[in-house]
Amino acid sequence: MTTTSPYGPDPYRRGSALSGSFLPLALITIGVVFLLSNLVPDRGRGGLVVLGLGAAFIVGRVTTGRYGYAVPGGILLAIGTFISLQDTFGQRGIGSGGIFFMLLGLGFAVVYAVGLRPAAVWPLVPAFVLMGLGLVLLGASLLAPLASLSWIVSYWPVALVLIGAWLLFRDSLPPSMRRPVATLGGLALLGYGVLAAAATVAAGGALERSGIAPAFGSSPFADTLVLEQPIAPGQTLTLTNTSGATTIHGGTGSTVHVVATRHFNVGGQGPEVQLTPSADGVTLSAATSRGRFPFASDSSSVEYAIEVPAAVNVNAQSSSGALEIDGVSGQIHATTSSGAIRATQVQHLVQASSSSGAISLDGTFTDAAQISSSSGAVNLRLEPGTAEQLDVHTQSGRVEPQGLTNLSGGVTRRDTLTGAIGTPAPGATLSVNTSSGRVAISE
Repeated sequence: MTTTSPYGPDPYRRGSALSGSFLPLALITIGVVFLLSNLVPDRGRGGLVVLGLGAAFIVGRVTTGRYGYAVPGGILLAIGTFISLQDTFGQRGIGSGGIFFMLLGLGFAVVYAVGLRPAAVWPLVPAFVLMGLGLVLLGASLLAPLASLSWIVSYWPVALVLIGAWLLFRDSLPPSMRRPVATLGGLALLGYGVLAAAATVAAGGALERSGIAPAFGSSPFADTLVLEQPIAPGQTLTLTNTSGATTIHGGTGSTVHVVATRHFNVGGQGPEVQLTPSADGVTLSAATSRGRFPFASDSSSVEYAIEVPAAVNVNAQSSSGALEIDGVSGQIHATTSSGAIRATQVQHLVQASSSSGAISLDGTFTDAAQISSSSGAVNLRLEPGTAEQLDVHTQSGRVEPQGLTNLSGGVTRRDTLTGAIGTPAPGATLSVNTSSGRVAISE
């Protein structure tokens, strides 16, 4: 009696010439991997070893024709890639939870591709599910372009109609067509579910608004904290914001008043924001909390709206968010990595620097100050009462003086501007340097 496989003939035949080369090829692959692992830094070895084992199983599938080798091959390649990314960029840098599930889903897609059995579609099911879960865990911010598709959620009853139609008419189809139609239909419904879930996350709760699920109040992806601490004139507010915009306004009173809006992803928790006394004033910081789910992404951000007494000093650092300061008459140190700096009504700016963001400053300058930008423009407006020795340079940008009627001495060139504004005190030099951004200075 002859039996046939439901998946069709395997393109590889056991006992072929290729199957005999499996062991030597596998040994060569593993040997090369471990040799490379001895030549790369310690932190990169783990991922390389796992990638090598995955490659060895893929070689086994190709050389022996054993379908079972495709499964560990695809999964190990995915896990090895994830470990390598963590070693290279760090856990926070890659949004570990979402990226892990995305790569694992791609690993199952590799299983389907390497398996070379088109009818064996089972790896595509976990591939769709895992990649969908990964998209959700990556967060609403990365899914923002899908927010406009949240309307598709209201059409979920169509899925019931299609399933009912399939059950009603499937016996009318030729037997050879039933399996392909069922497979394509199942994948289409799965894809719709993933897209609907991602669009819902991006829209911040479309399911609740459409009446499909009961409303549970505000969106679970953000909340707000209000904090206060006393501070005296001349003391310093020190803050570091790793991700999120920061606005600081000089006002009255004798306290630092902070409104912190925390943003976080599905399964995550808001950063632990703390406003604590320090030796020279008050410190504001936020520590990321691990999510409630085992693989929850720890990607999160905080937006600060801060009011301080006008005479307080400010020392603010931001990694990836804009920094705005207004009406602060104390000393100001402002630093960003990839965000813009905007300060108005400043009187004692000491330092402002940005790696890849524009700097816009408006105020009265009478002290020594340093302003630098790597790849962003600098715009300075010098208010009446400014008394500075200007020292402005740009490497590949352009210096644009605009209406500097009180400038005396020095030189004015495309990439350089020097001279005195008013009557500067000894050492009162306003130093401006950019790598590839223009500098505009006006009165």
